Amino acid sequence: MPPPLQAWAILLGTILATLVGYYAITAAMRVGEVAAVTPFRYSRLIFGLILGIAIFAERPDAATYLGAALILGTGLYSAWREHRARATLPRC
Repeated sequence: MPPPLQAWAILLGTILATLVGYYAITAAMRVGEVAAVTPFRYSRLIFGLILGIAIFAERPDAATYLGAALILGTGLYSAWREHRARATLPRC
């Protein structure tokens, strides 16, 4: 039995929003400063986790939380290190 028309509309909207979102984040990485754009890339992980719990009633296991914490931690450390390195550069 094929899905109802409403389900196809939601699927098409989701695909379109995803395409626009990925294009926007790619364009931002090309023209923006990496240290400023990277936190927004990591926010996808948090939103994906929240939506998975809220919509699909998923229950992530400890390995998922550990992996997410590792990814977020390395991103935050990289941003902090970059900020610290820029602060020590002589200003012109």
